[in-house]
Amino acid sequence: MRLLVAYDGSDGAKAAIDGLSHAGLPENADVAVLAVIDGRTMAKAEAPKPTAGPANRATPGTMEVCTAVAEEGAKRVRGLFPTWNVAAEVCVGAPAWKIIERAETDGGVDLIVMGSRGFGELKRLLFGSVVHHVVTQAKCSVRVGRPPRGPDRGGDQPLRIVLGDDGSPDARAALRSVASRQWPFGTRILVATFETGVQAQLSNWTPNTVWGGDPVLGSDSVAERPALLVAAQGAELLKAMCPGVSVTTLVRPHDPKYGLLDMAETWDGPGADCVFVGATGVRGIERFLVGSVSMTVALNAPCSVEIVRRGGAGSQPRG
Repeated sequence: MRLLVAYDGSDGAKAAIDGLSHAGLPENADVAVLAVIDGRTMAKAEAPKPTAGPANRATPGTMEVCTAVAEEGAKRVRGLFPTWNVAAEVCVGAPAWKIIERAETDGGVDLIVMGSRGFGELKRLLFGSVVHHVVTQAKCSVRVGRPPRGPDRGGDQPLRIVLGDDGSPDARAALRSVASRQWPFGTRILVATFETGVQAQLSNWTPNTVWGGDPVLGSDSVAERPALLVAAQGAELLKAMCPGVSVTTLVRPHDPKYGLLDMAETWDGPGADCVFVGATGVRGIERFLVGSVSMTVALNAPCSVEIVRRGGAGSQPRG
């Protein structure tokens, strides 16, 4: 597996790295930790300044600071994953485009990892517009990391994963990504499918769980509601691929982006640790995961979010 970690030394970037400990990633990976500094910022910082007398001390150049930040990020990754092959890299340019450009070099990476916000020494490397550009323009999957909420994950709290599934190709890529991960025993996964359109609006369907441990693919209710089939098929795959994981499904008439945000905030009490969504959706349950859905969730969820593209990280199940 190949990862690109965009790092600027901010709390958000540190949280994004720390969150990888709970992402079910493999023991072996090739990782580039990239620090980017805007070319205009560097030019301004390196411009000659008038001297202020003998008390004035020379400060490290911007490139030296950037290099130190990249090395700091690489050290943080190595501390969490000693078996990974980790390298620090530095480049100058527009942060979003440099991240995308690096992700596509040398055959490309499977997953870009970035913080939701950055306010570090590299002058707000990873703030909203950068996340927006990377999520919409990158050809691979993107993980937007956020600090965990509630008790430290070193305790007895199980991991909670929300997976948005509408049966579309990208949604199924997200499903395969979750299924391919190495989740700790007791991890809880919610397969959430939301119905939209005229039929859902006119019906009196209520939120329900259709999977608690046994398949329901042959039931009459599944035949009547395509959304139930989507959720049940997803749950069946996860149960087969992820032993020791608890899988639950939810089918609800709701706007998908708000439904996923609601589950991220409230599911099982404390909410989710991460939401997985496909980058786009092709109809499925009435255009569930179109770009606006994945982007809204990525920018507004209180937890980490992975936007999965076909061919990206873990899109193929383990053999």
